[in-house]
Amino acid sequence: MVGTNPETSDGSSLSPTVDDPDLDNWEMFDESTEKFLLSTDDDALTLIDLLGFLDEVKVPDSLRKRTKAWGNRLQAEQKKMAKKFNSAKDRLKEIRNGLRRRGNEVTRKLEEHSTRTARRIITGDSNKRVRDYVKEPPVVRMIDCVSFTLGVILLVSAEFMTLRFPHFFWIFYVITAWAMIITRCILWWGGIFKYFLFDFCYFVNAVCSLVVLFFPNNTVLNQVCFVWANGPVVLAMVTWRNSLVFHSLEKVTTLYIHATPSILTLCIRWYSKGPSPMCEGGDEGACSLSLWNWWVMSFSGYLLWQVLQLMLTEVLGGEEIQKKGLQTSCRWISTHPRMPVHFLSLKLARSLGIMGKDEKFNYKTWKTKIIFVTFQAGYTFFTMLPCKVLFESFWAHLVYLFILYVYCVWNGARYYIHIFAERYTLQFIAKDDNIKVVEPPPAVIPNPDSTCKGT
Repeated sequence: MVGTNPETSDGSSLSPTVDDPDLDNWEMFDESTEKFLLSTDDDALTLIDLLGFLDEVKVPDSLRKRTKAWGNRLQAEQKKMAKKFNSAKDRLKEIRNGLRRRGNEVTRKLEEHSTRTARRIITGDSNKRVRDYVKEPPVVRMIDCVSFTLGVILLVSAEFMTLRFPHFFWIFYVITAWAMIITRCILWWGGIFKYFLFDFCYFVNAVCSLVVLFFPNNTVLNQVCFVWANGPVVLAMVTWRNSLVFHSLEKVTTLYIHATPSILTLCIRWYSKGPSPMCEGGDEGACSLSLWNWWVMSFSGYLLWQVLQLMLTEVLGGEEIQKKGLQTSCRWISTHPRMPVHFLSLKLARSLGIMGKDEKFNYKTWKTKIIFVTFQAGYTFFTMLPCKVLFESFWAHLVYLFILYVYCVWNGARYYIHIFAERYTLQFIAKDDNIKVVEPPPAVIPNPDSTCKGT
């Protein structure tokens, strides 16, 4: 800086003194040179530039030597500081990693402690998993009793709301449907059926809920929901053989997810308090399902879901699915030959020459995946066909839903009769042979076709 007299480590001055033998040569510096050497602006040249400059101009030898010595010492100190800085940086990184390890260890211990505490509260044993506990016969019986009771209450409540307060059914729908969907998410998220939660039926329920909550007067969205709910979703009850089995939480949830969107759209279309939001301008006399909403908007929304689902199962979650052996709609259908969807799609692919006569589905190949995606798109297209008539005819809509619900009740009746018939047979055999037979606990017989897969 100006006004200072820099010194070397031995106390000698870097600037010329009266006794300097080269003092006469100092006068060779002009004003611009002195300004350059003493500049402290931010744009000033570096020390390296200065040393190079001293080599090019004629300066006293003593000043050149002292300046270079000063520069070398500064460079040495700079290297020492850089070394210390890197060492400190490495040390801080080690401390950070150590704290992170300790934090992860504490978190793991807390999670383990909370898990063991929850297990002890629920099962009475901190080492017994809740998932294993609920499979024990006494617990299964209790869950079946609770499910049966809630199933009957839910059915009666839905009937009451539909007949007495149809214009408020949307509130009942949002509360009950999402209570069951959230329950299913809790039960399925840690299992192999995790990715079934992203099937089309859940997507439709989510869209219907958003529409009635935030866009209740949007005609386009209401008509799209009508097509989805009364087309591919409600007909999935037949495709996947849904049954009304009150004691099975899985079957009741699956049936409810498929059935209630159609009841919701029935109430909005025919029992709205005031002009129906499904009619353009609220004009009931000229209310019709437009071709644009019926096909373009509805099918485009379906294609959007299909693209998102493929990205989720094949890109984002593909590694997890393969590593953990998780199930997807394609994988489930392709490995269950007795399912109608498997049989029909395989027969159609063979008849068109897409697959060989003895060739079977392989869920790992893109050929199988493309076949199922195409088949489901065709299924969605054909199930949307009756929606025009259903939208414009109350009786057609009512009879249509009645037949589908009777079908599910019939499946439930067959389910109960087959179970109890076996028990009755065992009792009759025991009486004839004077053998004491303990009545078996009610078994939870899973029906792989009853869950919402591929819809």
